[in-house]
Amino acid sequence: MKVLILGGTTEARELAEALHARGDTVTTSLAGRTDPAELPGTTRIGSSDLSGFDAVVDATHPFATRISDKAAGALRLERPGWEPQPGD
Repeated sequence: MKVLILGGTTEARELAEALHARGDTVTTSLAGRTDPAELPGTTRIGSSDLSGFDAVVDATHPFATRISDKAAGALRLERPGWEPQPGD
């Protein structure tokens, strides 16, 4: 499967690693604030072209609304919300 991950989060990196390990073709698109040397597969900076992929996963930060708006209809990967713990 050819997957585009709109990244920049820890979860995006972990997803890229897992998909790459199972043999998928992974491209991670970054805004340019993350070190691409740590990502498996192909990395691109600053591109919003979502065409040519079997799946698009929006794993950007919640405040990255411009790219998320362009990726309407993509799968959305979100981390669980913060829950107060004793001592917080």
